[in-house]
Amino acid sequence: MTISFEMQILAGVLVVICSYFIGNINNAILLSKLKGKDIRECGSGNPGTMNMIRTYGKIFGVFTLVLDVAKGVVPSLLGWLFMGDGEFLALGADRIGLYVGGLSAVLGHIYPVVMKFKGGKGVATILGICLTAQPLYTLGFFAFGVAFLFVTKIGSLTSFIMMCAPLAVEGVQAASSPTAIASAILVFTLFALTLFAHRGNLVKTFSGNEGKVVLKKSKKQKRAVDRSIVYGNVIIAE
Repeated sequence: MTISFEMQILAGVLVVICSYFIGNINNAILLSKLKGKDIRECGSGNPGTMNMIRTYGKIFGVFTLVLDVAKGVVPSLLGWLFMGDGEFLALGADRIGLYVGGLSAVLGHIYPVVMKFKGGKGVATILGICLTAQPLYTLGFFAFGVAFLFVTKIGSLTSFIMMCAPLAVEGVQAASSPTAIASAILVFTLFALTLFAHRGNLVKTFSGNEGKVVLKKSKKQKRAVDRSIVYGNVIIAE
Protein backbone atom coordinates (compact mmCIF):
# COMPACT_ATOMS: atom_id res chain seq x y z
CA MET A 1 0.00 0.00 0.00
CA THR A 2 1.48 3.32 -1.13
CA ILE A 3 1.27 6.24 1.30
CA SER A 4 1.88 9.96 0.89
CA PHE A 5 5.13 11.72 1.78
CA GLU A 6 3.47 13.35 4.78
CA MET A 7 2.36 9.97 6.10
CA GLN A 8 5.90 8.65 5.60
CA ILE A 9 7.21 11.48 7.79
CA LEU A 10 4.62 10.74 10.46
CA ALA A 11 5.44 7.03 10.32
CA GLY A 12 9.14 7.88 10.66
CA VAL A 13 8.54 10.03 13.75
CA LEU A 14 6.47 7.29 15.40
CA VAL A 15 9.13 4.67 14.58
CA VAL A 16 11.88 6.82 16.13
CA ILE A 17 9.90 7.44 19.33
CA CYS A 18 8.75 3.83 19.77
CA SER A 19 12.19 2.42 18.96
CA TYR A 20 13.93 4.77 21.36
CA PHE A 21 11.73 3.71 24.27
CA ILE A 22 12.10 0.03 23.36
CA GLY A 23 15.84 0.66 23.68
CA ASN A 24 15.26 2.12 27.15
CA ILE A 25 14.33 -1.33 28.45
CA ASN A 26 17.51 -2.63 30.11
CA ASN A 27 17.25 -6.39 30.34
CA ALA A 28 20.49 -6.84 32.29
CA ILE A 29 19.18 -4.68 35.13
CA LEU A 30 15.79 -6.39 35.14
CA LEU A 31 17.34 -9.87 35.21
CA SER A 32 19.86 -8.94 37.89
CA LYS A 33 16.95 -7.79 40.07
CA LEU A 34 15.83 -11.44 40.10
CA LYS A 35 19.05 -12.15 41.98
CA GLY A 36 18.27 -9.36 44.42
CA LYS A 37 21.10 -7.18 43.11
CA ASP A 38 21.78 -4.46 40.56
CA ILE A 39 24.27 -5.38 37.80
CA ARG A 40 25.47 -1.76 37.79
CA GLU A 41 26.95 -2.38 41.24
CA CYS A 42 28.76 -5.57 40.21
CA GLY A 43 31.83 -6.34 38.13
CA SER A 44 32.57 -3.64 35.57
CA GLY A 45 29.31 -1.87 36.35
CA ASN A 46 28.15 -2.11 32.73
CA PRO A 47 24.54 -3.39 32.38
CA GLY A 48 25.28 -5.69 29.46
CA THR A 49 25.84 -9.30 28.41
CA MET A 50 29.55 -9.64 29.22
CA ASN A 51 29.18 -8.29 32.74
CA MET A 52 26.18 -10.57 33.31
CA ILE A 53 28.29 -13.58 32.26
CA ARG A 54 31.12 -12.54 34.58
CA THR A 55 28.79 -11.87 37.50
CA TYR A 56 25.91 -14.37 37.25
CA GLY A 57 27.10 -16.99 34.76
CA LYS A 58 26.26 -18.14 31.23
CA ILE A 59 22.50 -18.69 31.64
CA PHE A 60 21.77 -15.13 32.76
CA GLY A 61 24.23 -13.87 30.14
CA VAL A 62 22.47 -15.74 27.32
CA PHE A 63 19.04 -14.48 28.42
CA THR A 64 20.40 -10.92 28.45
CA LEU A 65 21.93 -11.37 25.00
CA VAL A 66 18.75 -12.77 23.44
CA LEU A 67 16.54 -10.02 24.89
CA ASP A 68 18.96 -7.26 23.87
CA VAL A 69 19.23 -8.69 20.35
CA ALA A 70 15.43 -8.62 20.18
CA LYS A 71 15.63 -4.91 21.05
CA GLY A 72 17.45 -4.46 17.75
CA VAL A 73 15.32 -6.81 15.66
CA VAL A 74 11.89 -5.41 16.60
CA PRO A 75 12.65 -1.69 15.96
CA SER A 76 14.47 -2.55 12.73
CA LEU A 77 11.49 -4.48 11.44
CA LEU A 78 9.13 -1.71 12.54
CA GLY A 79 11.14 0.86 10.60
CA TRP A 80 11.48 -1.40 7.57
CA LEU A 81 7.74 -2.07 7.49
CA PHE A 82 6.49 1.47 8.10
CA MET A 83 9.11 3.57 6.30
CA GLY A 84 10.82 3.73 2.95
CA ASP A 85 9.90 3.32 -0.72
CA GLY A 86 6.57 5.01 -0.07
CA GLU A 87 5.19 1.58 0.80
CA PHE A 88 3.31 0.70 3.98
CA LEU A 89 3.77 -2.76 5.57
CA ALA A 90 6.20 -3.87 2.86
CA LEU A 91 9.90 -4.82 3.15
CA GLY A 92 11.19 -2.83 0.18
CA ALA A 93 14.71 -2.39 -1.18
CA ASP A 94 15.00 0.91 0.68
CA ARG A 95 16.40 0.02 4.12
CA ILE A 96 16.38 3.55 5.50
CA GLY A 97 13.57 2.63 7.87
CA LEU A 98 15.51 -0.40 9.10
CA TYR A 99 18.52 1.76 10.01
CA VAL A 100 16.42 4.54 11.52
CA GLY A 101 14.50 2.15 13.78
CA GLY A 102 17.65 0.29 14.76
CA LEU A 103 19.69 3.43 15.42
CA SER A 104 16.91 4.86 17.59
CA ALA A 105 16.88 1.67 19.67
CA VAL A 106 20.67 1.79 20.12
CA LEU A 107 20.46 5.41 21.24
CA GLY A 108 17.74 4.39 23.68
CA HIS A 109 19.94 1.59 25.03
CA ILE A 110 23.10 3.69 25.46
CA TYR A 111 21.37 6.93 26.53
CA PRO A 112 18.06 5.90 28.17
CA VAL A 113 16.02 8.80 29.50
CA VAL A 114 14.53 6.53 32.18
CA MET A 115 18.02 5.98 33.66
CA LYS A 116 19.33 9.54 33.36
CA PHE A 117 21.01 8.72 30.02
CA LYS A 118 23.35 6.12 31.54
CA GLY A 119 22.83 2.78 29.81
CA GLY A 120 24.77 -0.06 28.23
CA LYS A 121 27.14 -0.29 25.26
CA GLY A 122 24.62 -1.32 22.57
CA VAL A 123 26.53 -4.21 20.95
CA ALA A 124 23.78 -6.84 21.34
CA THR A 125 21.18 -4.38 20.06
CA ILE A 126 23.33 -3.69 17.00
CA LEU A 127 23.63 -7.46 16.51
CA GLY A 128 19.83 -7.49 16.31
CA ILE A 129 19.96 -4.88 13.55
CA CYS A 130 22.60 -6.92 11.71
CA LEU A 131 20.52 -10.09 12.16
CA THR A 132 17.60 -8.33 10.49
CA ALA A 133 19.68 -6.97 7.61
CA GLN A 134 22.27 -9.76 7.17
CA PRO A 135 21.07 -12.89 9.01
CA LEU A 136 23.53 -15.42 7.53
CA TYR A 137 26.63 -13.23 7.89
CA THR A 138 25.61 -12.24 11.42
CA LEU A 139 25.12 -15.84 12.57
CA GLY A 140 28.41 -16.87 10.97
CA PHE A 141 30.43 -14.09 12.60
CA PHE A 142 28.62 -14.67 15.90
CA ALA A 143 29.78 -18.31 15.90
CA PHE A 144 33.32 -17.18 15.10
CA GLY A 145 33.12 -14.60 17.90
CA VAL A 146 32.08 -17.22 20.46
CA ALA A 147 35.05 -19.38 19.45
CA PHE A 148 37.32 -16.33 19.67
CA LEU A 149 36.00 -15.59 23.17
CA PHE A 150 36.73 -19.15 24.30
CA VAL A 151 40.36 -18.75 23.22
CA THR A 152 41.15 -15.14 24.18
CA LYS A 153 38.57 -14.50 26.97
CA ILE A 154 38.53 -10.83 25.89
CA GLY A 155 34.93 -9.65 25.75
CA SER A 156 35.42 -6.26 24.10
CA LEU A 157 37.33 -7.61 21.09
CA THR A 158 34.75 -10.36 20.69
CA SER A 159 31.97 -7.76 20.67
CA PHE A 160 33.68 -5.80 17.90
CA ILE A 161 34.15 -8.91 15.75
CA MET A 162 30.49 -9.88 16.11
CA MET A 163 29.31 -6.35 15.37
CA CYS A 164 31.76 -4.86 12.87
CA ALA A 165 31.95 -7.71 10.36
CA PRO A 166 28.21 -7.85 9.47
CA LEU A 167 28.02 -4.04 9.60
CA ALA A 168 30.86 -3.88 7.07
CA VAL A 169 29.01 -6.30 4.77
CA GLU A 170 25.81 -4.28 5.09
CA GLY A 171 27.74 -1.06 4.45
CA VAL A 172 29.17 -2.42 1.19
CA GLN A 173 25.74 -3.55 0.00
CA ALA A 174 24.14 -0.27 1.11
CA ALA A 175 26.60 1.60 -1.14
CA SER A 176 24.81 0.18 -4.19
CA SER A 177 21.28 0.90 -2.91
CA PRO A 178 19.00 3.66 -4.25
CA THR A 179 19.68 5.64 -1.07
CA ALA A 180 23.42 4.93 -0.91
CA ILE A 181 24.58 8.13 0.82
CA ALA A 182 21.91 8.14 3.52
CA SER A 183 22.32 4.40 4.11
CA ALA A 184 26.11 4.68 4.41
CA ILE A 185 25.80 7.55 6.90
CA LEU A 186 23.35 5.62 9.09
CA VAL A 187 25.43 2.41 9.06
CA PHE A 188 28.60 4.35 9.89
CA THR A 189 26.76 6.18 12.70
CA LEU A 190 25.78 2.83 14.22
CA PHE A 191 29.40 1.73 14.21
CA ALA A 192 30.78 5.04 15.50
CA LEU A 193 28.19 5.21 18.29
CA THR A 194 29.09 1.87 19.83
CA LEU A 195 32.80 2.49 19.25
CA PHE A 196 32.48 5.65 21.31
CA ALA A 197 30.54 3.79 24.01
CA HIS A 198 33.39 1.24 24.21
CA ARG A 199 36.22 3.77 24.41
CA GLY A 200 36.94 2.82 28.03
CA ASN A 201 37.13 -0.88 27.15
CA LEU A 202 39.54 -0.14 24.31
CA VAL A 203 41.89 1.67 26.67
CA LYS A 204 41.74 -1.24 29.13
CA THR A 205 42.32 -3.80 26.37
CA PHE A 206 45.43 -2.12 24.98
CA SER A 207 46.78 -1.49 28.49
CA GLY A 208 46.19 -5.12 29.47
CA ASN A 209 43.63 -4.32 32.17
CA GLU A 210 40.47 -5.60 30.49
CA GLY A 211 38.58 -8.17 32.59
CA LYS A 212 38.46 -11.73 31.31
CA VAL A 213 35.25 -13.56 30.39
CA VAL A 214 35.49 -17.27 31.18
CA LEU A 215 32.79 -19.33 29.44
CA LYS A 216 34.04 -22.71 30.66
CA LYS A 217 35.57 -22.88 34.10
CA SER A 218 38.06 -25.62 34.81
CA LYS A 219 37.20 -28.00 37.61
CA LYS A 220 38.89 -27.15 40.86
CA GLN A 221 41.74 -29.45 41.68
CA LYS A 222 41.19 -31.52 44.76
CA ARG A 223 43.33 -30.46 47.66
CA ALA A 224 46.11 -32.91 48.32
CA VAL A 225 45.67 -34.85 51.54
CA ASP A 226 48.55 -34.41 53.97
CA ARG A 227 49.50 -37.91 55.10
CA SER A 228 52.60 -36.87 57.04
CA ILE A 229 53.18 -38.22 60.54
CA VAL A 230 54.53 -35.52 62.77
CA TYR A 231 55.99 -35.93 66.27
CA GLY A 232 56.64 -32.57 67.88
CA ASN A 233 58.07 -30.43 65.08
CA VAL A 234 59.74 -33.35 63.29
CA ILE A 235 58.21 -35.19 60.31
CA ILE A 236 58.94 -38.85 60.92
CA ALA A 237 57.01 -40.28 57.95
CA GLU A 238 55.35 -39.12 54.75
